[in-house]
Amino acid sequence: MVQFKSIFLITVLGLVVLFSGCTGKQGGTPTLTPTVTATPTITVTPFPEATPTGNRTLVKLDSNRGFVPRNLTIKAGDEIVWDNYYADTVTLVSNDSLFEAQILAYHQQLRYIFKKSGTYTFYLEQNKDLNGTIIVEAQVTTPTTTLPVGAPKELPSNTIYVDARMVKPAFWGIDKYELSSLQVQIINQRSAPLSITTQIVNGGQVLEEKTFVLEREGSSYSFANDKKHFINNTNVSLRILIQGYRPVEYNFNEVNSLS
Repeated sequence: MVQFKSIFLITVLGLVVLFSGCTGKQGGTPTLTPTVTATPTITVTPFPEATPTGNRTLVKLDSNRGFVPRNLTIKAGDEIVWDNYYADTVTLVSNDSLFEAQILAYHQQLRYIFKKSGTYTFYLEQNKDLNGTIIVEAQVTTPTTTLPVGAPKELPSNTIYVDARMVKPAFWGIDKYELSSLQVQIINQRSAPLSITTQIVNGGQVLEEKTFVLEREGSSYSFANDKKHFINNTNVSLRILIQGYRPVEYNFNEVNSLS
């Protein structure tokens, strides 16, 4: 009996050890932390409006013919002048809502500067078949240049003598002029030779250019325009470029005759 109890006790102890191993603490399920990828912030820089160029183009309005010219291509910053050239009153409408409908009586005008590139259409309210299109090309921006050390300096006032004269441009239409005659004389007032380039400029556009050398003090060079020019305004200047110096611009003196 004692032997049976011993065997029973040993069996119970063995089962206790066995079950204690099986019911040990299990490892927990790992928690997954999602990886958050930041979405980059996109900054949209609006296209800058073009600065006015000073260039103007006339569009005639006619209740019978519509827009004259009907289609135009200009640069951003240019100005369009609509002028009612016919006796009948017309109403100018912008399909792109650039402005409210404009009622224009005989020879009344509407001026508008196009500051953004794109294609814009217009029509006359009295007859929607009379329409016009203006294509505006982007303005080319000239980067600002910082002059380095040793860059060209200011031209001393006693370097040259300049006599620039022109016959007053003749008016031949709204913002349209004819530059017929001009005359320029330049005299070297220094002992050293001067290499000179001259430009006739109007509205930022170079109409004519000449290059020459004044060898010594007192030497001179004279020239007139090579041809007539049709310009949008009467602001004509003479730009002089001398090697080693910054460009200098001189205004023309208007005269009735060059003789």
